[in-house]
Formats: sequence, C-alpha cells, structure tokens
Amino acid sequence: MQLNFKIDQFEGPLDLLLTLISKHKMNILDIEIITIINQYLEIIRQAQAQDLDIASDFIDMAARLVYLKSVYLLPKDEEGEKLKAELQGQLIEYSQAKIAAENLRKMFIGDSIFVRTPQQMEEDWTYDIIHPVFDLVKAYEVLDDKSIRRAPPKAEKFEPIVSAPIVSVQTKIFSVLKNLMKNKIQSLQSAFDKTKGKSDAIATFMAILELIRAHRISIDEDENMVLSQQRRR
Repeated sequence: MQLNFKIDQFEGPLDLLLTLISKHKMNILDIEIITIINQYLEIIRQAQAQDLDIASDFIDMAARLVYLKSVYLLPKDEEGEKLKAELQGQLIEYSQAKIAAENLRKMFIGDSIFVRTPQQMEEDWTYDIIHPVFDLVKAYEVLDDKSIRRAPPKAEKFEPIVSAPIVSVQTKIFSVLKNLMKNKIQSLQSAFDKTKGKSDAIATFMAILELIRAHRISIDEDENMVLSQQRRR
C-alpha cells in the first residue's frame, strides 16, 4: 500500500503515527511495530526528497524509531520490548487527549456557553479588616510626620528675620571711633556690650576689622582697643 502524506497536516510525530495505525486498522496495544516504523521513515524520506520543511520533532522521532527498529530486530531483546511499550503508552495518552479535544469541540456552541451577563453586585464599603493597634499607631505617626513636613512655614517664623533692623558697617565705624574718643569703650569686649541683636553685633565686628585694616585703631594682647597715634594728633 502506497501512502502519501504532507507533514504539515499533522500536529506532531505522534499524530502521524496514529494516522498510520488507523490506516492499517491496527490496535495500539497490538501494533506491528516494524510496519509502522517503515511507513513513518518512508514518509520522512519522501518529505525530505520534496524539500518540504520538516519540524525537528519529526526528525527526532525518526531517529528514535530507527534505534527502536535496530534493537527490536534482535532476538528476545528486552530493551526493544521496553521501548515499544513506552511508545505505545505515549500513543495511548495522545489518542485520549485527541478524543477529549474532539468532545470539547462538539460541546462548544459559540462563546455564549462560556460567558454570561455580568451580575449586579451590591457594594459594601464597610472596612471590616482588623489591624493590630501598633500598626495603626505607626501608620498615624507616618501620616502625621508627612503632614508636618508638607505644611508651609508659618509667617511668624520669618518675623525675626524680616523685622530685624539692618545696621550698616559705615555707621558702626563712626560709632566705634566716637566712643573711643570719648573713652566710652576701651576694650574689645566693651564694644559689644550695648549691641542689640545679631545684625548690630556683626556690623560692629566688621567695623572694628575695617578700622584695624585702615590702621585707625589697634588692639593689644589684653584686648585693649586704642586709637592710633596718627589719629590722636
């Protein structure tokens, strides 16, 4: 019997083997293994001769069948029987899967059998999850910390900066010289006794540095501050 098949008609090598068994009207549990192997290998050779694109799993099965045939021809070889039984088991499983798939296909009557109209459900927004008290406290602390960090600064925090008087260095230069001439200040420390606020203290300090740089005043090791001799004259 001459059998001609196109490889792309089958989902895999087991599908092709089942077709050959069906064509020869054989029982899977009592197949003529050599006949099936020869038929399968002949189909693969014909496909290769026709330059058909053969999937790798068909080639792998052909190599497996060639080995099975060589082993099975040996007299009373247990390995051959074992390999045959393994192949028969795979064919049985595959045939049962095909039968189940066909039954499912017959049962399928459009997509309405699987999809129903969405059911309306009553929404319950009650939060009924019970949390440990420690987790709730921790979550509150995180939220409270974020709210504090994200809150804009209050205007009162800028009050000391905005309302602080601005004291010029030039004004403090004249003030330091005047107080030195009237002996109201005699030491470095006394120059800062009547300062009011940081701005006044910084201006006083900058004024003293400027006067020292200009050689208008000098400060000795005891922090006594005196006018230069040139200024006194």
